[in-house]
Amino acid sequence: MNKKHTTRRAITASGILACLSGTAGATTIFTENFNGYAGNQNAVQVDTGLNVAFGGSVAGWSTSGAGVMHAVDLGASDWAIMFFQDNVITQSAGIGANALGASYEVTFDYGTGVYAQLSQKTEAVDSLLVEVLRGDNTVLASNTFTPGAWGAGNYNLDGGLTGTLPYVGDGTGVVRLRIGPDGPLNSGNFEGEIDNISVDAVPEPTTTALLGLGGLALILRRRK
Repeated sequence: MNKKHTTRRAITASGILACLSGTAGATTIFTENFNGYAGNQNAVQVDTGLNVAFGGSVAGWSTSGAGVMHAVDLGASDWAIMFFQDNVITQSAGIGANALGASYEVTFDYGTGVYAQLSQKTEAVDSLLVEVLRGDNTVLASNTFTPGAWGAGNYNLDGGLTGTLPYVGDGTGVVRLRIGPDGPLNSGNFEGEIDNISVDAVPEPTTTALLGLGGLALILRRRK
């Protein structure tokens, strides 16, 4: 077989695989890293010695529950939000991520949490509930995320866990995120921790593939 033709077929095959993989071409609509947190720093976290705070706030979020927002400073005011038993945070203003039939993904880092008392640590049964709300507060999409038990190698975000909540827009207007515990609101535990939220519009795989194949066709034409 002609070497030139073999190379061309290899390029074509690899290009098709690249076009069909992942969420290439995703457009970020909203991000939140919680580094604007301001609260009452009154203790250090058990086991890690990191600064922890309670009763704080982050612009653009409303709160409910005892002592919200609890947070831990992972270093140089890199705050992550911790959820103690009944703590819930909700976006105050909607975001434009709900076009009819369009695909979206909410992604974030999550892990375990605790304040100054080890008895309040995240246990293996504790989970966070992440929800996408319509304007009328009905739930468009939701899922639970279980970070596992607090312990060496799984302190805060050390476990390297990334959550993904995909959803399809229904065209009913802007949406908001709500995050809190999944389960009893009197557990006495920190149900988990969250940071680095992103909401992205995700192109349909067929659209991405067609755009990629068009580019491949131009490349191959130039190689003739």
